[in-house]
Amino acid sequence: MSEKSKSAGSSPASVNETTQESPEGSPSISRRRRRLFIVVTILLPIVMLAGVEVALRLCGVGGHAPIVNVIGEFKNAQLATLSIEGAASYFDRTQSTPGSIGVYTFSIPKPTKTFRVLLAGASAVKGYPQPMGLANSAFLSEMLSDVWPDRNVEILNLGTTAVATFPVLDMLTQMLEFEPDLVVIYAGHNEFFGAYGVGSAQTGGSTPASIRLTRWRNGLGLVKAFAKLFAGHQESKGKALMEAMVGQSSIAPDSPLREAAARNAGYHIGQMIQRCRNANVPVMVCTLSSNEKNLVPVGAVDLSKLDESDLSRLGQLVKTGISNISSDTSLAIQDLEASLKIAPDHSRVQFLLGNAYLAAGDNKTAATYFQRAIDCDTMPWRAPSQTNEQIVLAAKSHGIPICDVRQAFRDASPDGIIGRYLMDDHVHFSLRGQELLARTIVKSLTEFSGPCAVDKEMFQSLREWQEYAKRLGANEYERYAVAHGLRNIFGVPFMQASNPEAYAHWDGVCKQLLQHWPISFQRVAQEWQDPKSHRSVRRPLSAFVARAMIREKDFARAKPLMETATRNVPKYSTWNIEYVYSTLLCNHEMKGRLDDDSLVLARETIERIRFMLRHVEKNPGLLLRYCGRIHQLCDEWKESIPILEKARKHLWDIEKVACDAALVEAYIRTEDNTKARALANEGIKNAGQFTPHYQRFLNAIPPG
Repeated sequence: MSEKSKSAGSSPASVNETTQESPEGSPSISRRRRRLFIVVTILLPIVMLAGVEVALRLCGVGGHAPIVNVIGEFKNAQLATLSIEGAASYFDRTQSTPGSIGVYTFSIPKPTKTFRVLLAGASAVKGYPQPMGLANSAFLSEMLSDVWPDRNVEILNLGTTAVATFPVLDMLTQMLEFEPDLVVIYAGHNEFFGAYGVGSAQTGGSTPASIRLTRWRNGLGLVKAFAKLFAGHQESKGKALMEAMVGQSSIAPDSPLREAAARNAGYHIGQMIQRCRNANVPVMVCTLSSNEKNLVPVGAVDLSKLDESDLSRLGQLVKTGISNISSDTSLAIQDLEASLKIAPDHSRVQFLLGNAYLAAGDNKTAATYFQRAIDCDTMPWRAPSQTNEQIVLAAKSHGIPICDVRQAFRDASPDGIIGRYLMDDHVHFSLRGQELLARTIVKSLTEFSGPCAVDKEMFQSLREWQEYAKRLGANEYERYAVAHGLRNIFGVPFMQASNPEAYAHWDGVCKQLLQHWPISFQRVAQEWQDPKSHRSVRRPLSAFVARAMIREKDFARAKPLMETATRNVPKYSTWNIEYVYSTLLCNHEMKGRLDDDSLVLARETIERIRFMLRHVEKNPGLLLRYCGRIHQLCDEWKESIPILEKARKHLWDIEKVACDAALVEAYIRTEDNTKARALANEGIKNAGQFTPHYQRFLNAIPPG
């Protein structure tokens, strides 16, 4: 038998099971090894990527910043603040203009007799465009303190600019471990263009599941490293935040995104309710209020399906309808309703019909058309009816009390239709609106039982809104600051195109306020408008004006403005310390000394500065200078010297000059004229443009 036939007749058992001959004569891989090879081929890159991910995490790349920063121990507790970085983490694709959160401070564990309230939502809850000291949370704190005089009421405002309900849910979930006694939810306006909204540049998808997946993916170290490596110019650079967040510039009235937005709002608010229940925390859900009659729909109307004759007739009907609103409302209504037969979803015609019926005295029909205008707006900055309905449904399905803010605002409006009296723009509250939101929340608590319940008689005893505004320090300068900010918003091209009257209104408010101010204060307002006068956040105009009053020795008028400024910035910030020092200075100059209450405030502030120097402030110069000056106001000149000597090493230009002025005075007061002269002479030699200041210091030093 030939070799070939022997080979052909060999049994399978005689062939090596792992190295069978291929037709070409080379060994082939067995089925078992082939499977193993495929599994290894698939798993190897996954394992490698996982290894890279672990390495990146160890290097601090990846994950999301938490919404709470624990700073350090202070007065036998851990001091924590709401985190700007945590809020910014939801804006992965718009990092040049992330949404912001108020930096509220609280203690861990919660102090005894403290009633901690969490306000959860977006910029409306935050209090924009009002400063934090005049936001709804500030009004709520005052009112709850009045109805619960035996409690220390603490409001932590989680309101974050330009976020949809998913980030609100995520932030609230993190906050539930910090012992809240009540959660109030006011969210849903940003389901289209907020972070993780369905039409946003920062979208996470159109379903809750896809949104969660996007959030997880965006937290991967690989994704963050890749994004940082290939980061180019951000599209949002130079734009207002609301412009930067627009991903889909037009959302048709029949777009499926509208149903998705409403569904997401209902689902996420339902999740907030469930998680509060799981944590045994009482929760209240609010309906959403919008500016119904003083804001024209912002989005462009799609008329591309109309032929030329319909377009021409529509244009003529709208033109005559507008002209007749002020002269013949019946003709205006007739023409505008005819317009809707041509373009049924024309949001601006709906809005015009609302105005026509309002002029005719038919407020009920007017309200219907104003709401339709909101529902048809192709740029839905205001929550449509569908979203509000889903919010109410989520609350009812969980048996949760509803705080009907929208109805309360309608009831407080003269014609039952919400407008500029209560809303500064499309969804943000006026000062009166901030107070009304707080009052409506307190009123809803009269229907609660247990620790959250408010006695109805105590609620009825609440003061008028003007009294609370005065108590919080409302003034014409902060009014100007708000009006100026709104003038800028309505000066954005697409807003000015749709709402030129709004720009004219706020420009008029600014000019009216300015014309009653002295020239020096007008110059201060101009200085305040310059971004170079601020750092990352705009400072209160009250502080700028108060500082001008202090220069003019008008301490009595400066003091309340500085107190207002203090409430409008975070407690553990250099600005806050500066404004407290200025307040103490006013007290000292008016009375020739610090009274007992001022001395208590001075001691508390020095203690706070020491904590901040240990845990917060990386550039200590200004804090040290204010600490030294507060010691001097307490007539502690000797104690101020080592602090000011340390401060001057971290200061430059006019700040160093001010520090040296305080130090020279301290040397003189402690009869160390030698050091005073040495410091003055050093400045004369090295201070350049500031030399004349040091020459005056030298001239003021007594001989000997």
